[in-house]
Amino acid sequence: MAKDHQLSKEELRATRVSRHNFSTIKRNEIYIVLDSLKVAHNVGTILRLADALLVKKVFICGNTIVPPNKKIKSSSRGAEKWVEWEYRESAAEVVKELKAQGIMIAAVEVTENSIDYREFSPTFPLCLVLGREYDGVSQDVIDESDVAVHLPLLGMCNSINVSTAASVILYDAYDKYCRSIGK
Repeated sequence: MAKDHQLSKEELRATRVSRHNFSTIKRNEIYIVLDSLKVAHNVGTILRLADALLVKKVFICGNTIVPPNKKIKSSSRGAEKWVEWEYRESAAEVVKELKAQGIMIAAVEVTENSIDYREFSPTFPLCLVLGREYDGVSQDVIDESDVAVHLPLLGMCNSINVSTAASVILYDAYDKYCRSIGK
């Protein structure tokens, strides 16, 4: 789009639906499972991403920090109030339940068999499972997953921040979802 045709911030804000009508917006067929994330900032950032992309639901599992939490509220910009989320003790049980409903499960994790996210051809509905940097997605969840996808790590570090990985993976999944429905 040419620069002189771009919308201003005010024009973009005017196109948003009201808070009153927000709950009526159709959600995209993408779910997120958080498998024992330890950092509140990451949880909040992922909830904010879930809001930005109208993710259907976020499952906060294991010993992940849950709202209400001051740091989550700060990084989520309040998204925990309107993004549908649920705390569950076991990420593996959530994954089994979603898989039984016909939802494709993709663990975002570097494994021996993981594929580059750019080569991933998901079916929808899709559930992305994110684990913490230190341990990653738990092995029982990986074992239940249909596929493991990873971001290329070309430098010396063997991981990136989980909310950074979530941003890349979620926007890519959203793009593939839109193409799958002709949007």
